[in-house]
Amino acid sequence: MSEQKRIRTFMAGLLLVGLLGMIPLVGAATDPLQIMDELRLGGETGDFRVMTEISLYKQGNLDSQRFYEVYVGSDRRSLVLFRSSAEAGQKMLMLDDQYWLFLPSSRRPLRITPMQKLLGEASSGDISSLRWQDDYTVTFSERIGETLHLQLEAGRKGVTYARVELQVDASSLHPQTAAFYLQSGRLAKEAEFELDQVDGRKALAGMKLVDRIQKDQYTLIRYLSSESVEIPDRWFNPAFLVRETSM
Repeated sequence: MSEQKRIRTFMAGLLLVGLLGMIPLVGAATDPLQIMDELRLGGETGDFRVMTEISLYKQGNLDSQRFYEVYVGSDRRSLVLFRSSAEAGQKMLMLDDQYWLFLPSSRRPLRITPMQKLLGEASSGDISSLRWQDDYTVTFSERIGETLHLQLEAGRKGVTYARVELQVDASSLHPQTAAFYLQSGRLAKEAEFELDQVDGRKALAGMKLVDRIQKDQYTLIRYLSSESVEIPDRWFNPAFLVRETSM
């Protein structure tokens, strides 16, 4: 990292600390990325399972829908089981920065990228990489009225998006909107976050992904449930996933 970038990152950190010092505590967390993860995962820190629904809307009407069972472990490991009849038997594995797609008709997994589309604007990285604290660092922040504008930079090249411009409520630090950028600097997609009450706590119910080219359609990713589980290590082994067809 260059000296200029180190200074810029340090100053952004000081600014963020100053801003957060004026914000009341939300639970025990004052880190926007930690709060983002807690809203999505319910504060879980170990292995967990998230039941996810992706819906594509065109001209205001539901066009198609898919369901996924997402298992997230430590060290950037995720396994996605495709639960819709149109994708029956398919699995997707994320190991750090590597992604594989397993098809029931093939004995050889396919290498894919985190930008591989699943449905509409929703990509493989959108549902498999759920801990933002592991992937991003806040490098700039600015408070405008009741909104805190944050710039997030990816901590490694394999992260789905190189940069995220996130807007959160300045009082609660709850997410409002985000713009996701690729390594090239091109805007990939924009999102609006939906919060709800689940079991007496505030939770991230989902996000709406807007198609900037096709204005008449959008994609909804909804988190139907989240719970702690114990994931067998073999579930993250590509050789096991090739053989196992009944998960």
